[in-house]
Amino acid sequence: MKKILLMLVAVMGTTSLAMAQNEPEGKILANNSFDAVDINSKGYLTYADIEFFRQQVFVSMDANENNAIELEEFLSWDFGFELAATEVNRLSAYKTALKVVFNFWDRNNDGRISLTEHRKAIVADFERADIDNNVVLERAEYVQGFSILAAIRAAIKTE
Repeated sequence: MKKILLMLVAVMGTTSLAMAQNEPEGKILANNSFDAVDINSKGYLTYADIEFFRQQVFVSMDANENNAIELEEFLSWDFGFELAATEVNRLSAYKTALKVVFNFWDRNNDGRISLTEHRKAIVADFERADIDNNVVLERAEYVQGFSILAAIRAAIKTE
């Protein structure tokens, strides 16, 4: 758990770096997210990489430890994008994007994302993102194809 939190701190600490590089902050953070998942620095992600990261994220999001993620937990767990959204005056759009993703992932509409729903959502994202069907995700596939990253990047985009 500590390892995942350290990786996320590294992801979240890049907002000013984005400004310095004239890259959209969302893109910088999405790329850093890729690096956090690619713990062996292979340059691509396998399903096993994604699943390991998914398990860690689920545990860290489930603050009340009831094996489900409620909307409040989902909204309060920062993917590293909240500061970027605030800096470009798009916090409301960011929160809305998170709510949309939450509702999409909550397949049975019970107001909670169960472990099974979370796993199915991530598997679906992996399959959708793998546009060349080689069962690995290159950086561009991951950044462009994961629903949460796409939704958040669209929400904080200023151009």
